[in-house]
Amino acid sequence: MPVDVTVVICAHNEESYIQRSLEGVLRQSIPPARIIVVADRCTDRTAAVSKRMLSSNSIVIEKQESLWRNSYAENLEIGRKNAVGTILAIVDADILVPPSFLEKTSASCREWASVSALVRTDPSGGLMNQMVSFWERSYLFTPLGQEARGGARSISMRALSDVGGFRDVMAPDTDLDIRFKRRGERVKMDMSLVALHLRKMNLVRSVFYQIKAGEARRQLGVSPLRTLLHSIARLRPFVFYGYLKAGRSRELRQRSLDRQRGI
Repeated sequence: MPVDVTVVICAHNEESYIQRSLEGVLRQSIPPARIIVVADRCTDRTAAVSKRMLSSNSIVIEKQESLWRNSYAENLEIGRKNAVGTILAIVDADILVPPSFLEKTSASCREWASVSALVRTDPSGGLMNQMVSFWERSYLFTPLGQEARGGARSISMRALSDVGGFRDVMAPDTDLDIRFKRRGERVKMDMSLVALHLRKMNLVRSVFYQIKAGEARRQLGVSPLRTLLHSIARLRPFVFYGYLKAGRSRELRQRSLDRQRGI
C-alpha cells in the first residue's frame, strides 16, 4: 500500500542521472502516493525519460521560465503546491536513495519536522569521486558535521505549511531547517540511511560547489567565524572565499543603489 508521501525531483538537464534516481524511488519498500518531476527549462531528454518511467498518477511539470531568483527553490515550491499527502520527500535528480528511504523517513516525520538521509558521493564514479567520498568521512570528527542536509529528505507537510513553504533563497533546505528550529520544531539526519550522489566529480565542480555553499551561508546569515572554522576543519577553503565574495557583491550592489538614489 502506498505511503502518504509525494516525492519531488527537481531537474535541469539531468538526462544522465534521472533514470537511476527514479529507479531508486520506484524501488521503495513502500511506494509513494505521487511522484512529481519538475523539469526546469530542460533542453535534453530529462522530461521524456521521466514520462516514460512514471505512471499516470505522477506528474512531469515542464517549466519554461523562472520567476524566482533562485530557480531550485522555486521548483521545490512548485512541487509542494502540486503535492498530495502528509509528507513531502525531496530527492535530487542525481541522487540514488536506498529502498527503505521513504518507509523510514516517513515514520520519523511523526516526531521530526524533517528527516534527511546521509548523502555520500558515489565512489564508483572515478578517482575524483573516490577522493571526495573519502574526504566526506571528515563529518565523523568535525564539529557540527552531522547537521541535516538536503538532497534526500522527507518533510512534514504540516510543519512546511506552518512556515509558509519554501523561500527564494540559495539554500532552501538549510533555510527551512533554520525556520523550523526557530518555531521549536526538530530536524535530524538519519545516519542509518545512506543515499548516493551519482554525479561524476571533477576539480572545477568541487570548487564551484564550495563557492556556492559559501555564498549561501552569507545569505542565510551564518557568522563569518563559523564559516571560517568550517572551511578549516572540513578542508573546504573555497567556502570561505564564497562567503567573502557574496559579501563583496552585496556591498557593490548597495553602492550602486546609493548612487542611483543620489546618496
